[in-house]
Amino acid sequence: MGGTYPIILAHGICRFDQLSNKVLRLDNAMDDSWHYFRRIRSALLAAGFETFHSNVGWGDPVEARAGRLRREILRLTRDFQLHDKVHIIGHSMGGLDARRMIFRHRMEDRVASLTTIGTPHLGTVIADLGIGRLEAVIPMIGALGLDISGLADLTTQRCRAFNEEADAFERSNGVKYQTYAGCQERSRVYSMLKLTYDFILSREGPNDGLVSVDSARWREDVHVRDLDADHLNQIGWCDTNEPEYRTDREGFERRMREVYLEIARGL
Repeated sequence: MGGTYPIILAHGICRFDQLSNKVLRLDNAMDDSWHYFRRIRSALLAAGFETFHSNVGWGDPVEARAGRLRREILRLTRDFQLHDKVHIIGHSMGGLDARRMIFRHRMEDRVASLTTIGTPHLGTVIADLGIGRLEAVIPMIGALGLDISGLADLTTQRCRAFNEEADAFERSNGVKYQTYAGCQERSRVYSMLKLTYDFILSREGPNDGLVSVDSARWREDVHVRDLDADHLNQIGWCDTNEPEYRTDREGFERRMREVYLEIARGL
């Protein structure tokens, strides 16, 4: 099945390469060394898996992102004339976008599988904290042209409500769901994620710097395994101060690419 349907890579909220992507058009270019999914698509293509990047709103609500993801898939498959179905690999909020798309737009007949990596299926206390502090200013930020309202959809309350709404549908719709969670020792976590790592550790336990292991696992019946990776490692990026990266950069990057190849071979 993996060789029959294309793989769609779905990015998370506030993708850090948004500006460079607009200027350099990184999505689906042959050189993906500076893409959000660093050297992931090229590795999958080299192994014979047809793969595409999708692009949704930077900080939009999950409903809007789900609709945009659907339109992206329709565009890439030419309204499913080229392929009957797709596989989706979603990182972080990309996994929530895909789940919402399948549920709201009844795409279960068009999505063969959804694999999520570091997705906060149960929400994250980081979003709870952020909404508590930013709720009053989000409209003002939006008026300046920077929409971050999607942060609210990562709160534990919002995720709990959707999980309850979609549970029966997701357990019986025929889509193959599977999850990967990430966690690391604090000393190896990306430097900019250490503060959030500590905050989540004190409240939710082991995590990848942004998402707890429990949240990323979602349901034990769909969980594949935990990864030795922080939230950015999971998409091929690493802190240059990390010893493993300095001593064996290619080995690190190859290890992370192998995760995606493992997923693709198992579809």
